[in-house]
Amino acid sequence: MCSRRMGVEPTPHDAGATDEAGASGGRNYRRIALIAIVAAVVVYAIPYYYTSSPQACASCHTMKPYYDSWKASSHATAASNCTSCHVRQGVFNLFAYRILFYWEIFAQVTGIDGKPIGVMVPGVESCRRSGCHSLNRVVSTSAELRISHREHVIRARLSCVKCHPGAAHKGVGKRFLIPPRELCSECHKDKMDDCDYCHTKPVTKLPPGVH
Repeated sequence: MCSRRMGVEPTPHDAGATDEAGASGGRNYRRIALIAIVAAVVVYAIPYYYTSSPQACASCHTMKPYYDSWKASSHATAASNCTSCHVRQGVFNLFAYRILFYWEIFAQVTGIDGKPIGVMVPGVESCRRSGCHSLNRVVSTSAELRISHREHVIRARLSCVKCHPGAAHKGVGKRFLIPPRELCSECHKDKMDDCDYCHTKPVTKLPPGVH
């Protein structure tokens, strides 16, 4: 610029140096962009691997009982992955959980007691997703119990796991599949001696732990 102001045109050498500097800067930019892309892929690939397969979750010894109980339940085919029920629906929620999964990796490596971030106990919206459960059921699967699911969920505002905490993880901790009598008595205490209130036919034999 100064040479032009003074009436001197840039020499070919000056122009070549400028072009070379520009080309070098462009190469550096592309190199940095490539490194950033590769780093982002690697950073996301690690939690993606661990959260894309229930078997990967079971590699953590504390999750092994949950994996085994899930594998033995009907949810092994209905929900192919832990994230199907334990992460809120939506691409962003799943992406955020996978990034936050580094906290679980850190907790596992260091041995600290760190609770997972971004996961949830399955709620009604999770159980009611397309192809899963409906609120239109008015009797149990065996048709032996009268139980309006819509009344319990909408009117009483109960979550599915309140009555069925063992639906996917039966036998892990105090998780049951069929609600015990004590649980029903929390709301229906005055009906506990009225068998016909719940049962569609005379009671002969009940599974252990129900009554």
